Amino acid sequence: MTILEPVMMLGAALGGLAGAIWGFGSGILWAVAGLLGGVVLGAILFPLVMAALGIGIMMITQGPRAALCELRGKSPPERR
Repeated sequence: MTILEPVMMLGAALGGLAGAIWGFGSGILWAVAGLLGGVVLGAILFPLVMAALGIGIMMITQGPRAALCELRGKSPPERR
């Protein structure tokens, strides 16, 4: 199991929980629809959000040029 599967399962669980809680105020059928929609959207969007956060943190800690080089698989240029 790679890191992607647990992240997708966590996103599905969090999305389903959030959808069910938000839908419960309108009725039980909305809660079920929110649960199902949250599971699907959470599994799709949560890995993308985590990747964007990771890239953003790399940009802040390493700088844009080193982060882009690391994403491409090249070694960053040396500072003089």
